Amino acid sequence: MDNWWSGYPWRMIQTNFREIDTEDIDAVRYAKDLKEFGATVVLLNAAGIIASYDSKLPFQPNSEYLHGDSMDKIIDECHEQGIRVIARTDFSKILYSVYEQNPDWAYRTKDGEIVNYNGFVHTCPNGDYQQKYMFDILQEVLTTHSFDGLFCNMSGFLVVDYNYTYHGPCHCENCQHKFKEQYGLELPEKDDPRNPVYKKYMIFKKDCEKDHTERLRRLVKDINPDIAINGLDYIRGESNTDKGRAKWQYSSSSNSRVISGPERARPTDNASVDFMGFRYRHVSVSPALMELRQWQNLANAGSLSMYIMGRLDNHKDTSGFEGTKKVFQFHKKHEKLYNNLVSMAKGVVVRNASLFQADAEVFGWIRALTESHIPFDEIRLTELNDLGQLDGKEFVVLGDMKFISDQQAKLLDDFAANGGTIIATGETGLYDNQFEARNGMALNCLGIEHVKEIQNDLMSSIFEIPEAEKDLFPRCIKTPLIAPGTNLVMVEPKENVKKYLQLIPEHPFGPPEICYYNEVTQDPGILVSNYHKGRGVYIPWKVGTFYREEGHQNTLNIMQDILFSLCGIEEIAPDLTPMVEINMVKNNEKQIIQFVNNSGCFGNSNFSPVPIHNISLRLKDVKESAHIETLRGGKVDYRFENGYLNVNLDVLKDYEALVLS
Repeated sequence: MDNWWSGYPWRMIQTNFREIDTEDIDAVRYAKDLKEFGATVVLLNAAGIIASYDSKLPFQPNSEYLHGDSMDKIIDECHEQGIRVIARTDFSKILYSVYEQNPDWAYRTKDGEIVNYNGFVHTCPNGDYQQKYMFDILQEVLTTHSFDGLFCNMSGFLVVDYNYTYHGPCHCENCQHKFKEQYGLELPEKDDPRNPVYKKYMIFKKDCEKDHTERLRRLVKDINPDIAINGLDYIRGESNTDKGRAKWQYSSSSNSRVISGPERARPTDNASVDFMGFRYRHVSVSPALMELRQWQNLANAGSLSMYIMGRLDNHKDTSGFEGTKKVFQFHKKHEKLYNNLVSMAKGVVVRNASLFQADAEVFGWIRALTESHIPFDEIRLTELNDLGQLDGKEFVVLGDMKFISDQQAKLLDDFAANGGTIIATGETGLYDNQFEARNGMALNCLGIEHVKEIQNDLMSSIFEIPEAEKDLFPRCIKTPLIAPGTNLVMVEPKENVKKYLQLIPEHPFGPPEICYYNEVTQDPGILVSNYHKGRGVYIPWKVGTFYREEGHQNTLNIMQDILFSLCGIEEIAPDLTPMVEINMVKNNEKQIIQFVNNSGCFGNSNFSPVPIHNISLRLKDVKESAHIETLRGGKVDYRFENGYLNVNLDVLKDYEALVLS
C-alpha cells in the first residue's frame, strides 16, 4: 500500500512560528487560511529549541506564549481541511539555561568557547543532546500528536552563526575523543581542504551524520511508518537570498531538478523563502521573484512551496502572496495532470552534495544549457551510483567535479562506452572520494595520458580558434579569441585525441602600448576522445565559472558550439531568446512542454516578465497523431514535416504548458 505522500499534490506553506504566534492562534482560522490559499501541506514549529506544545521533559523548554489553540487542535483543524501537517524541529541550539545544566551538550571552538547567540547555545551532533536527548523529544512529540511528517532544521555540524561568523570545527570533548580514536589525530583548527587532516575530518563528519540520520529514521518509522521524513520520503530545499549571497535566477529550477531526480519518485519541497534574509525576516523579496520561483518549481518538479515567518493572517508584508497564490491555484486546477510525471531530458548535470553550496562551474553550465533551451536533469554526485540512473540519457556534464570514486569513474566510462557523451571541465576526477589526489585522471573516456601542471593564477592567457577550426565553431566567427579565466589544467593527451583551440600564454596587458602577444602554443583548450561507441569531451579550464561570473556572450558562444557542434546535441529552439526556459516531461498518456519566462530578471532585480511572441520549436520523435492544447490561454499552430513536429506558440506571458496527447 502506498504511503500518503505517494502521488500527493504537494503545495506546501511553511509557517515558521515566532513564540508570539502561539499567543492568540486560532486553529480554525489558521487551517482555513491555508486551504483558501491552496495549500495541501503545512510545516510548523513543534519542538527542539522551544516546544510549541506542553512538553513534560525537563530539558525541552515550553514556549511562554501557549495561550492560543493547542497544537493538537491545530493539527485536527488542518486535517479537517485536507491539509497534512509536518513537524518542524531544530536541535542545533539549546537555551542558555539548559546549557548551564548540561555543558557537555555544547559545540566548542578550538579555544573551548561556546557559541551563544541571543541566549541560544550551539549544540554538537556528537554531544548527548543530539545523540540521546533529541530522541526523547522526538519520541514525545510524535507519540502525543498526529503529525504526518518530520523536518529537522539545521542538522549536521554548524560552523557559522546567524551573522555568518565562522567559528571553525567543533572541538568538544566528544569530537576530540571520537576523532582521535578513529584516526589517531588531533582535530583540525579550521576548514582547509589542502590539509590532509581536514580531509579525514570531512569523512569523519559524513560518517557521523550518516549514523545519526539512520538512527533517527529507525526511531520515527518505529513510531509510525506513515510519518514522512525529510531526506527519505520527501526532499526539502530552499530558494533564498541573504547578505553577500550572489543572486541565482535559476535557483528554483535547479533545486527542484536535483532534489526530484528524473523519475520524480518522491515529493519535492523547494521552499521559496519570502523574506530577504536572516536580518530582514519581516520584509519580503520582490513579488515577481516569488512568483517566478513557483513557476520554476512547477516546470521542474510539479511541487510548490512557500516559506514565511509567522502565520498567513498576521504576516504584514503580503506582497509576495498574490503571485504565489496564482501558481498554487493553477496547480490545484491541473493537479492530476502534474502527477506521476517523469523527465524527458536527454542530459544530466552532476551537482555537489549541498543545495546551499554556490558552485560557480556547475551554475555556469546550468545557465548555458537553460539559455540554449536544452532540457536536462540534475543529480547529486553522492547519489550517482548506478548506470541505470543514466538510462535514456545522451550526455553528462561534470563541471570541475574533483572528487569522484573509482566506482563512479567506471560508471561514467561505461556510459561513454555505450554511446554517451561525457563533458568534463577543470580538475574533474583528479581526486578520489576520500579527497586524496590521484596519479592521473579517473575517467579513461577523456583520453588524458597524464596531467603536466595545474595553473591557478592566469591573468591574460586566452585561447584562439585557428582558421582551420572556424567551421566547427560557427557562433564564434566574430569572437575567435576566448578568455578562460584564472585556472588551467595542462595535460598530455593520448594518441588520436582531437585537439581544438590554441593557447596564447601570459602576455602584457598594460600599459596599452605593449598589449600584444608574440606566441601561440599548441596547448589545447578542448579535447575530444572517441571512446568505444561514445566520447569524452574535456575542457581543461573552468568555462562554466567564467560564464557564471562574467556572463559574456563570447563565453556562451563557445559553450553552445561545444554542445551543438562538437557534441551533436539537438537544437530545438534556435531562434528563441535565452530568457525562456524549456522543460519537457511525460506520463503514460501525455507529454508536457513547459515554458518559463525569465525576462523579468534584470541585474539583481526581478520584475514582471515581458510577453514574448512567436515562439517556435522543432521536435523529433513525436507521433503524427498528436494533438496539442495549451493551459494558460496561448494559441498554438503545429505541423509535421520531414519527421519533425514544428510548433509555434503565439505568446508567452509568465508560464505556459503545451500538452501533447
